[in-house]
This record gives sequence, C-alpha cells and structure tokens, in this order.
Amino acid sequence: MQMQEKATIAAETEEVTIVEPQVVEEPPTASKKQFYKYAAINFAFFITMTVGSYLNVFLESIGFTPASVGRLAAINSGVGIFSSPFWGTLSDKLRSLRKIIIITLTTGGVLFALIPLFSRFNINGFYLLFLLIPLTTFFRQPVMSLIDTWMLRNCKKGNLDYGAIRAYGALSFAIVAVALGLVVPRTGPAFALYLSLLFTIPPVLIILFVKGAEDHGLEKKRLTMKEMQFGQLFKNYYLVTYIGFISIQRIPFHSAMIFLPFLIGEVGGNPAQVGIVMGVKAAVEIPLMMYLKKLRQKYPLYVLIIVATGFFVLEGILLSFATNFTWVIIFSILHGIGNGLMIPCSSSYVFQLAPENLKATAQTVLASVTGIAGIIGGVVGGIVAERFGLHQFYFIVGIMLAIGLTFFVISLIIGEKILKIKRPGLSLV
Repeated sequence: MQMQEKATIAAETEEVTIVEPQVVEEPPTASKKQFYKYAAINFAFFITMTVGSYLNVFLESIGFTPASVGRLAAINSGVGIFSSPFWGTLSDKLRSLRKIIIITLTTGGVLFALIPLFSRFNINGFYLLFLLIPLTTFFRQPVMSLIDTWMLRNCKKGNLDYGAIRAYGALSFAIVAVALGLVVPRTGPAFALYLSLLFTIPPVLIILFVKGAEDHGLEKKRLTMKEMQFGQLFKNYYLVTYIGFISIQRIPFHSAMIFLPFLIGEVGGNPAQVGIVMGVKAAVEIPLMMYLKKLRQKYPLYVLIIVATGFFVLEGILLSFATNFTWVIIFSILHGIGNGLMIPCSSSYVFQLAPENLKATAQTVLASVTGIAGIIGGVVGGIVAERFGLHQFYFIVGIMLAIGLTFFVISLIIGEKILKIKRPGLSLV
C-alpha cells in the first residue's frame, strides 16, 4: 500500500514537471525596437546607393563612349571579384561584420565623392579615373552583401521580418532617386557624386550605435583559416548550381543596367533622368518586400527567384520596343516587381544554403561571381550595343536572361529527380 502511494506521488510529481515548463520569451517591445533599428540602417544605407546610378551618366557627360564605359565597368567588376570575397572572408575570420561594414562604407563613400575632381587629370590621354574608380569599387562593391548578411543573421536571431526591413531601403531609394532625377538634369551629374560623402554619414553613425549578435559576445572567438573550412561551400549542390545560375543571369542583367542611360537618351529623354526610372523601380519593390513574408510561408525561395527572373526576361524584351521615355518607365515597372522578389530572396537563399561559419563568405563569393559576370557584360554589352544598336541589344538581353532561367530550372530538376537531393524547403528569414 505504501509503495502504491509512493508511486502515485511520484507520478503526480512527474506530471506536474511536464505540464508546467518554464518558457522565457523576448518582450515584443524589444523585437519591435530591433526591427526599427535595422529598418533605419536600410533606409539610410540605400540613400547612398542612389548616387551609384549616376556614375555612367557622369562618364558619358565627359565624353566616354558606350564601349569606354563598358571597359571601365569590366575593370570594376574585375576588382569586385577579389574585393568581395576578401572583405567577406575577413569579416567571417574576425567574427565582426559590423566593423568591416563601417570601414568599407566610409572609405567607399569618400572615394566616390572624389571622382569628379579626378576626372580633370589625365597623363598622355590616360584618365586617372581608371585608377580611382576601381579603388573605389574595392571598398564599395561588397558593402551591400555584407549588410545583407548582417541583417539576415540578426533577423534570424530576433525572429524579424527581413523583407519588411529591406522595404525601408527601397522606400528611401525611391524617394531620393526620383528627387535626383529631377535635380541632376539642372545641376549636372557631378553633383550626385559629390553627395556621396554627405549620404554616407547617417548610415555609418547609426551602425556605430547598433550592435548585432557578434557584438554581444556571442561570436567573439576568431577563426583560423583551417577552422573556416572553405570546402564546405562547394559541397552543397543547390548552392553551387545557384552560383552558376547567377553567373549566367547577371551578365545580361548588369549590361542592361549599365546602358540604360544611353537608351533613355536614344528615345529622346535626358540620360540624367535615369534616377526617375530607378526611383519608380524601387517604389514598385516596396509592396513586394512588405508582403514577402506571406509569400515565403507558401512558396520556397527558388520558386520566387524563378518568378522574379521571368519578370526580368519580359522587361529586357519589351525595352527593345521602347520608343520614348514614358515606355522606358512603364517597362521598368517589371524590373521593380522582379527586384522586389529577387533582392531579398537571393540573399536569403544563399544564407539558407551556406554553412553557419561561412555565411558572409558565401554572400561575397556570390558578389564576386557577379563581378565576373559584370566584366563580360560590360565588355560584350558595349560591343553589341555599338554594333547592333541599343534596341537590338535589349532584345538580346531578354533572350540571355531566359537562357539563365532555363539553366536554373533544369538544375533543380536534375538535383531532385536524378541526384535524389531534396530541394530546399521554406525559409522564413
């Protein structure tokens, strides 16, 4: 009888332990506070990106031909091949994305503002810009991928909506890009480049006072090169094939962006109005990014990437039929829809597939591949544009984007049906 009572008491005690677990939740106000901190960083940072649209406009204004712009873009992309993985690897090794972001963002902003001043100097016909612009690219190129990785890490930790945070960047880009598109035709494109210095100050100050996971002592230990295990990046079939897809897709994608001011001029617009087009694109991105969390709950990231690329294909083909500036704006709305899906989904897809200790490296390797594509796109795009004309060039861009999309779809089919590797599932980060 006593044994039975003891057993009953023990059972009751055990039951109480099970049904009353202690759960510690992060206060909702803390999450909301973190959300607005990162939203503020994105808002401020993407203002600095608006001036980048005016580099090619400035070069055209001082006499650069499409082929010359293409060659300089190729040099920049070549620098990007090495600079992106260099800074990404360094941040993974030091376990501090924040410090690297501050260094690259500050230096890149200062150097970009010096470009108009250096345009006056040349030695026996050699513009010093061919040295300064690649140096600027060394610091400026990797910043976006580093910030994306930093955001994704902290969104994952704090259960924050990355797409909604990223939408604040699209909002600021849209507002400032349209404003510049109205002002720069009157002031000249050099004015936009000078603004780089002013625009860089706010995001740097905000980042200085916002700390991520690695700044709270969670990731203080620095890794050796052996501990980083770079080979892990290339053991994931879907990561490798995605990098392959991006290398194909970004050749025509970047060519289309490089020569957009020339197309605007050809159809009767002012090339300096490129800011208006970029602003409209960014404005279209905002609702897509705000709604992205719900889409991610229903569809895997690779599906959304396929849809995004489909919009890029349509834009390229339709731009070949543009006859005036209004049609360029209308067709560019397709780009905004595609970018609203592609920008956050691409970063999240790589973040999802990359090993934990190489997430920044993976993002910057992707940026490096984009750099290689930019070399090809800049050189070949300039030649094609001059030989066949800009309208035929954009039709070819659409076809090339369709080829890249086909490669991506086939790689997914091969991975699942032939290699029997399960496709990546839903990602809510």
